[in-house]
Amino acid sequence: MATIRQKMIELLRNEELDAHDLSQILSIREKEVYEHLPHIVKSLEAAGEKLTIHPYVCLTCDYVFKDRSRLNRPGKCPRCKEGSIRMATYEIL
Repeated sequence: MATIRQKMIELLRNEELDAHDLSQILSIREKEVYEHLPHIVKSLEAAGEKLTIHPYVCLTCDYVFKDRSRLNRPGKCPRCKEGSIRMATYEIL
């Protein structure tokens, strides 16, 4: 049996997914997805691969969270203070 991280890596090699999609497919909490992502980044770097992150975007003012270092979901937009934020997506290229 493959581990959760191995399953996540395999899924992200095949398609671009967000944390919610991964949690649904793997039957784990979304919070757990965010806990696994930093470890996946390190594993991929060691193997010469890269996790590509398509950043969060505010749906109200189109602010792009391009410099965000944390992988978990932001609570609100720093520009307009609204909470309508499109999920970041992840894929392995």
